[in-house]
Amino acid sequence: MEYKTDKLRPTQPFLVLETQDFKQEIYLNQGISHFYTFRLEKTKEITTVPDSCVDMLFEYGENGMNAYAIGSPIKALDVEWQGKKEYFGVRFMPGRMPVGLNVTLRDLVDCRFYLEDILLDNNGTFVSGMEKKKIFKDRINYFLEEYTKLEMRQEKPFGKMEILMAVKELAYNSGGLMRISEMADTVGYTERYINKIFIEQMGFSPKVFCKIIQFQRSLEFLNYGNVDNMTEAAVNLGYYDQPQFIRDFKTYCGMTPKRYLMLTKRIRYNSLVENVS
Repeated sequence: MEYKTDKLRPTQPFLVLETQDFKQEIYLNQGISHFYTFRLEKTKEITTVPDSCVDMLFEYGENGMNAYAIGSPIKALDVEWQGKKEYFGVRFMPGRMPVGLNVTLRDLVDCRFYLEDILLDNNGTFVSGMEKKKIFKDRINYFLEEYTKLEMRQEKPFGKMEILMAVKELAYNSGGLMRISEMADTVGYTERYINKIFIEQMGFSPKVFCKIIQFQRSLEFLNYGNVDNMTEAAVNLGYYDQPQFIRDFKTYCGMTPKRYLMLTKRIRYNSLVENVS
Protein backbone atom coordinates (compact mmCIF):
# COMPACT_ATOMS: atom_id res chain seq x y z
CA MET A 1 0.00 0.00 0.00
CA GLU A 2 1.33 3.43 -0.95
CA TYR A 3 0.73 6.32 1.42
CA LYS A 4 0.98 9.91 0.21
CA THR A 5 3.19 11.86 2.63
CA ASP A 6 3.75 15.18 0.84
CA LYS A 7 1.91 18.39 1.70
CA LEU A 8 -1.88 18.00 1.81
CA ARG A 9 -3.80 19.64 -1.02
CA PRO A 10 -7.44 19.90 0.11
CA THR A 11 -9.92 18.64 -2.44
CA GLN A 12 -13.58 18.70 -3.35
CA PRO A 13 -13.73 15.31 -5.09
CA PHE A 14 -17.28 15.59 -6.38
CA LEU A 15 -16.41 18.76 -8.31
CA VAL A 16 -13.88 16.61 -10.15
CA LEU A 17 -16.31 13.71 -10.63
CA GLU A 18 -19.40 15.70 -11.61
CA THR A 19 -18.05 18.49 -13.85
CA GLN A 20 -16.30 18.78 -17.20
CA ASP A 21 -12.72 19.77 -18.14
CA PHE A 22 -11.41 20.02 -14.58
CA LYS A 23 -7.94 21.57 -14.43
CA GLN A 24 -5.83 22.72 -11.50
CA GLU A 25 -2.54 24.47 -10.86
CA ILE A 26 -0.85 23.77 -7.54
CA TYR A 27 0.50 26.93 -5.89
CA LEU A 28 1.18 26.35 -2.15
CA ASN A 29 2.15 29.94 -1.52
CA GLN A 30 0.57 33.08 0.02
CA GLY A 31 -1.82 30.81 1.91
CA ILE A 32 -3.22 29.48 -1.39
CA SER A 33 -3.37 25.74 -2.03
CA HIS A 34 -4.23 25.75 -5.72
CA PHE A 35 -6.22 27.29 -8.55
CA TYR A 36 -8.81 25.30 -10.49
CA THR A 37 -11.26 25.62 -13.34
CA PHE A 38 -14.09 23.54 -14.81
CA ARG A 39 -17.24 23.71 -16.88
CA LEU A 40 -20.72 22.56 -15.97
CA GLU A 41 -23.17 21.79 -18.76
CA LYS A 42 -26.33 21.26 -16.69
CA THR A 43 -27.58 22.64 -13.37
CA LYS A 44 -27.17 19.96 -10.72
CA GLU A 45 -26.62 19.31 -7.03
CA ILE A 46 -23.05 18.39 -6.18
CA THR A 47 -21.88 17.17 -2.78
CA THR A 48 -19.51 19.51 -0.95
CA VAL A 49 -17.34 17.91 1.73
CA PRO A 50 -15.61 19.55 4.71
CA ASP A 51 -12.12 20.89 3.99
CA SER A 52 -11.82 23.84 6.43
CA CYS A 53 -10.96 25.99 3.42
CA VAL A 54 -12.23 29.24 1.99
CA ASP A 55 -12.67 29.35 -1.78
CA MET A 56 -12.94 32.45 -3.92
CA LEU A 57 -15.11 31.35 -6.83
CA PHE A 58 -15.75 33.19 -10.10
CA GLU A 59 -18.77 32.03 -12.12
CA TYR A 60 -18.72 33.04 -15.80
CA GLY A 61 -21.84 32.91 -17.98
CA GLU A 62 -23.49 34.60 -20.94
CA ASN A 63 -24.85 37.39 -18.74
CA GLY A 64 -21.58 38.23 -17.00
CA MET A 65 -19.75 37.01 -13.92
CA ASN A 66 -20.63 36.43 -10.27
CA ALA A 67 -17.90 36.17 -7.64
CA TYR A 68 -18.23 34.53 -4.23
CA ALA A 69 -16.33 33.75 -1.06
CA ILE A 70 -17.38 30.29 0.08
CA GLY A 71 -16.73 28.66 3.44
CA SER A 72 -16.45 25.00 4.34
CA PRO A 73 -19.35 22.92 5.64
CA ILE A 74 -18.71 20.74 8.69
CA LYS A 75 -20.48 17.71 7.19
CA ALA A 76 -21.33 16.55 3.67
CA LEU A 77 -23.70 19.03 2.01
CA ASP A 78 -25.47 18.96 -1.37
CA VAL A 79 -25.18 22.33 -3.15
CA GLU A 80 -26.85 23.40 -6.40
CA TRP A 81 -24.47 24.58 -9.13
CA GLN A 82 -25.68 26.46 -12.20
CA GLY A 83 -25.26 24.87 -15.62
CA LYS A 84 -23.94 26.42 -18.84
CA LYS A 85 -21.23 28.12 -16.78
CA GLU A 86 -17.48 28.16 -16.59
CA TYR A 87 -15.92 28.37 -13.14
CA PHE A 88 -12.57 29.61 -11.87
CA GLY A 89 -11.66 29.01 -8.25
CA VAL A 90 -8.95 29.77 -5.72
CA ARG A 91 -8.75 27.36 -2.80
CA PHE A 92 -6.93 28.60 0.27
CA MET A 93 -5.11 26.32 2.68
CA PRO A 94 -7.17 24.74 5.49
CA GLY A 95 -7.94 27.27 8.20
CA ARG A 96 -6.37 30.12 6.24
CA MET A 97 -8.40 33.32 6.06
CA PRO A 98 -7.89 35.23 2.79
CA VAL A 99 -6.74 38.80 3.30
CA GLY A 100 -9.01 41.65 2.33
CA LEU A 101 -12.34 40.23 3.53
CA ASN A 102 -14.41 41.96 6.21
CA VAL A 103 -15.86 38.71 7.57
CA THR A 104 -14.38 35.98 9.78
CA LEU A 105 -13.87 32.30 9.13
CA ARG A 106 -16.71 31.67 11.55
CA ASP A 107 -19.03 33.83 9.39
CA LEU A 108 -18.12 31.75 6.35
CA VAL A 109 -18.85 28.28 7.77
CA ASP A 110 -21.60 26.69 5.63
CA CYS A 111 -22.10 30.05 3.86
CA ARG A 112 -21.29 31.95 0.70
CA PHE A 113 -21.09 35.71 0.24
CA TYR A 114 -20.94 37.85 -2.87
CA LEU A 115 -17.29 38.83 -3.02
CA GLU A 116 -18.07 42.46 -3.87
CA ASP A 117 -20.06 42.78 -0.62
CA ILE A 118 -17.19 41.75 1.66
CA LEU A 119 -14.01 42.57 -0.26
CA LEU A 120 -11.98 45.53 1.00
CA ASP A 121 -11.05 46.74 -2.48
CA ASN A 122 -10.47 50.49 -2.44
CA ASN A 123 -10.70 51.09 -6.18
CA GLY A 124 -13.14 48.31 -7.04
CA THR A 125 -10.97 46.83 -9.80
CA PHE A 126 -10.40 43.35 -8.37
CA VAL A 127 -13.74 41.73 -9.29
CA SER A 128 -14.34 43.79 -12.45
CA GLY A 129 -10.85 42.95 -13.66
CA MET A 130 -11.44 39.23 -13.11
CA GLU A 131 -14.51 39.41 -15.33
CA LYS A 132 -12.38 40.49 -18.29
CA LYS A 133 -9.96 37.56 -18.07
CA LYS A 134 -10.89 34.63 -20.32
CA ILE A 135 -7.97 32.20 -20.02
CA PHE A 136 -7.05 30.09 -16.97
CA LYS A 137 -3.46 31.37 -16.80
CA ASP A 138 -4.52 34.99 -17.25
CA ARG A 139 -7.05 34.63 -14.44
CA ILE A 140 -4.39 33.18 -12.14
CA ASN A 141 -1.90 35.94 -12.93
CA TYR A 142 -4.41 38.75 -12.51
CA PHE A 143 -5.76 37.27 -9.27
CA LEU A 144 -2.24 37.04 -7.80
CA GLU A 145 -1.43 40.58 -8.87
CA GLU A 146 -4.51 42.00 -7.13
CA TYR A 147 -4.34 39.68 -4.12
CA THR A 148 -0.72 40.65 -3.49
CA LYS A 149 -1.83 44.30 -3.32
CA LEU A 150 -4.35 43.37 -0.64
CA GLU A 151 -1.66 41.45 1.26
CA MET A 152 0.58 44.51 1.32
CA ARG A 153 -2.15 46.49 3.10
CA GLN A 154 -2.90 43.73 5.61
CA GLU A 155 -1.61 44.01 9.17
CA LYS A 156 0.41 41.09 10.49
CA PRO A 157 -1.51 38.78 12.86
CA PHE A 158 -0.95 39.29 16.57
CA GLY A 159 -2.41 38.16 19.86
CA LYS A 160 -5.24 35.64 19.49
CA MET A 161 -4.90 35.46 15.72
CA GLU A 162 -1.20 34.63 15.98
CA ILE A 163 -1.95 31.79 18.42
CA LEU A 164 -4.77 30.55 16.18
CA MET A 165 -2.51 30.47 13.11
CA ALA A 166 0.16 28.55 15.05
CA VAL A 167 -2.35 25.92 16.21
CA LYS A 168 -3.80 25.51 12.71
CA GLU A 169 -0.30 25.08 11.29
CA LEU A 170 0.46 22.36 13.85
CA ALA A 171 -2.76 20.54 12.99
CA TYR A 172 -2.14 20.83 9.26
CA ASN A 173 1.48 19.69 9.39
CA SER A 174 0.56 16.65 11.50
CA GLY A 175 -2.19 15.56 9.10
CA GLY A 176 -4.71 16.19 11.88
CA LEU A 177 -3.06 13.66 14.21
CA MET A 178 -1.57 16.00 16.83
CA ARG A 179 -3.41 16.01 20.15
CA ILE A 180 -4.79 19.28 21.48
CA SER A 181 -2.74 18.78 24.65
CA GLU A 182 0.43 18.59 22.54
CA MET A 183 -0.55 21.76 20.69
CA ALA A 184 -1.14 23.50 24.02
CA ASP A 185 2.32 22.49 25.23
CA THR A 186 3.90 23.69 21.97
CA VAL A 187 2.28 27.14 21.86
CA GLY A 188 2.37 27.65 25.64
CA TYR A 189 -1.35 28.15 26.27
CA THR A 190 -3.96 25.96 27.96
CA GLU A 191 -6.24 23.59 26.06
CA ARG A 192 -9.22 25.53 27.36
CA TYR A 193 -7.91 28.84 25.98
CA ILE A 194 -7.04 27.29 22.61
CA ASN A 195 -10.54 25.81 22.36
CA LYS A 196 -12.07 29.16 23.27
CA ILE A 197 -10.27 31.25 20.64
CA PHE A 198 -10.67 28.52 18.01
CA ILE A 199 -14.44 28.41 18.42
CA GLU A 200 -14.61 32.23 18.55
CA GLN A 201 -12.77 32.63 15.24
CA MET A 202 -13.46 29.40 13.34
CA GLY A 203 -16.93 28.42 14.52
CA PHE A 204 -15.86 24.93 15.58
CA SER A 205 -13.29 23.30 17.87
CA PRO A 206 -9.67 22.42 17.08
CA LYS A 207 -10.65 18.75 17.46
CA VAL A 208 -13.14 19.11 14.57
CA PHE A 209 -10.51 20.95 12.53
CA CYS A 210 -8.08 18.05 13.08
CA LYS A 211 -10.74 15.53 12.09
CA ILE A 212 -11.42 17.43 8.85
CA ILE A 213 -7.69 17.53 8.04
CA GLN A 214 -7.49 13.79 8.72
CA PHE A 215 -10.53 13.21 6.49
CA GLN A 216 -8.99 15.28 3.69
CA ARG A 217 -5.83 13.21 3.96
CA SER A 218 -7.93 10.06 3.66
CA LEU A 219 -9.58 11.43 0.49
CA GLU A 220 -6.16 12.06 -1.00
CA PHE A 221 -5.09 8.57 0.03
CA LEU A 222 -8.12 6.92 -1.60
CA ASN A 223 -7.81 9.08 -4.73
CA TYR A 224 -4.12 8.51 -5.35
CA GLY A 225 -2.97 5.61 -3.16
CA ASN A 226 -2.89 1.89 -3.85
CA VAL A 227 -5.41 0.64 -1.26
CA ASP A 228 -5.24 -3.06 -0.38
CA ASN A 229 -7.75 -3.13 2.48
CA MET A 230 -9.65 -0.67 4.65
CA THR A 231 -8.16 -1.87 7.94
CA GLU A 232 -4.65 -1.10 6.73
CA ALA A 233 -5.87 2.21 5.31
CA ALA A 234 -7.37 3.18 8.67
CA VAL A 235 -4.09 2.43 10.47
CA ASN A 236 -1.99 4.35 7.93
CA LEU A 237 -4.30 7.36 8.25
CA GLY A 238 -4.04 7.40 12.04
CA TYR A 239 -7.54 6.23 12.92
CA TYR A 240 -8.00 4.14 16.06
CA ASP A 241 -9.60 1.32 14.09
CA GLN A 242 -11.57 0.60 10.91
CA PRO A 243 -15.03 1.38 12.43
CA GLN A 244 -13.84 4.87 13.44
CA PHE A 245 -12.46 5.45 9.95
CA ILE A 246 -15.73 4.37 8.33
CA ARG A 247 -17.84 6.41 10.77
CA ASP A 248 -15.88 9.64 10.33
CA PHE A 249 -15.57 9.26 6.57
CA LYS A 250 -19.30 8.71 6.17
CA THR A 251 -20.05 11.80 8.30
CA TYR A 252 -17.86 14.03 6.15
CA CYS A 253 -18.38 12.45 2.73
CA GLY A 254 -21.93 11.10 2.87
CA MET A 255 -20.81 7.59 1.92
CA THR A 256 -18.50 4.86 3.22
CA PRO A 257 -14.84 4.81 2.15
CA LYS A 258 -15.41 1.51 0.35
CA ARG A 259 -18.24 2.95 -1.72
CA TYR A 260 -16.20 6.09 -2.43
CA LEU A 261 -13.21 4.01 -3.54
CA MET A 262 -15.40 1.97 -5.89
CA LEU A 263 -16.77 5.22 -7.36
CA THR A 264 -13.36 6.77 -7.98
CA LYS A 265 -12.02 3.57 -9.55
CA ARG A 266 -15.06 3.17 -11.81
CA ILE A 267 -14.89 6.77 -13.05
CA ARG A 268 -11.04 6.82 -12.99
CA TYR A 269 -10.65 9.88 -10.79
CA ASN A 270 -6.99 10.45 -11.72
CA SER A 271 -7.81 10.74 -15.41
CA LEU A 272 -10.32 13.53 -14.74
CA VAL A 273 -7.81 15.97 -13.24
CA GLU A 274 -5.49 17.85 -15.57
CA ASN A 275 -2.57 19.38 -13.70
CA VAL A 276 -1.35 22.60 -15.31
CA SER A 277 2.09 24.04 -14.66
